[in-house]
Amino acid sequence: MIFPLIGNEKIRLSVENFVFQKRIPHAILIEGDYGTGKHTLANFLANSAVCAGQNPPCGICNNCKLFTANSHPDITVISPLEGKKNIAVKQIRDLRQEAYIKPHQAGKRVFIIDCADTMNSESQNALLKVLEEPPRTVMFILIAESKAAMLDTIISRCVVLGLTAPEFLKGVEYLSRNTQYEPDLIEEALKSSQNNIGKAVEILKGELGTETEIAANEFLNAMLKNDSLGMLTAVSKFEKNRIAADKFIKDLKYSVVQRIKKDTGSYFAKPLTEVYNLLPEYEQKLITNINLNLLFCSLTCKASQIFGGKNDRSYIG
Repeated sequence: MIFPLIGNEKIRLSVENFVFQKRIPHAILIEGDYGTGKHTLANFLANSAVCAGQNPPCGICNNCKLFTANSHPDITVISPLEGKKNIAVKQIRDLRQEAYIKPHQAGKRVFIIDCADTMNSESQNALLKVLEEPPRTVMFILIAESKAAMLDTIISRCVVLGLTAPEFLKGVEYLSRNTQYEPDLIEEALKSSQNNIGKAVEILKGELGTETEIAANEFLNAMLKNDSLGMLTAVSKFEKNRIAADKFIKDLKYSVVQRIKKDTGSYFAKPLTEVYNLLPEYEQKLITNINLNLLFCSLTCKASQIFGGKNDRSYIG
């Protein structure tokens, strides 16, 4: 048994204990930013749950071989249907019916709910019915970038494993061992991604940033010009998606930090710092049911107030 992630030592110890004692919880919620290894951990847990070996996941039993071939009959993955942004309530109702069917081959049936934070209240309540009294032979693994949009009743019935980026040197060691890139490129990619392994790999491959990262840079550029319309335009696409809104705020924090480092001593250093200090407040507001349009309007208004005085000599570093 080799734990597949670096860093996250407390989670590693907990998971290894679950697996070693063969007492994996019936419901686990894996939370973390894109690129932190949520799917890697989910697959490790699913493989461990169906493994028939003495030291799961053994990798050699028939169940492990079927898992490796992505064809195990007792592992089901649910995610938004093609062209859809949310998991539909019908998908959850179908899952609920499937949960009461005995395993085909392994001792457990595993349902992996990817993008669990895209379920609306109706879908989550449908899932809650089976989480409250689950069959003994069923295990649920929920994967989410943020639990902010999930019902407390769902979260309370899961063991929550929150993944974070590893320490810088551990990230360097991992990527040096598992990729062919030069050390200086690896270090720069990790610094740019705040030690996020998945994002660092994308940077090394030259892949484009995510939608929220692009929007964060657009918002920042509009903010520097005190362009309220530009700021609102940048965030308009996230006004109905609380998960994307949460990620946008996180990406904006990162973009602002990078700009502060670049503009140390400039006119913008002080107002950028003021904006950065405001953003945790908006992360907290997202945990509530605040209207996203109002949230973004408030953020834009405060940013405009701060940058409206950018020519004031008090902002000269």
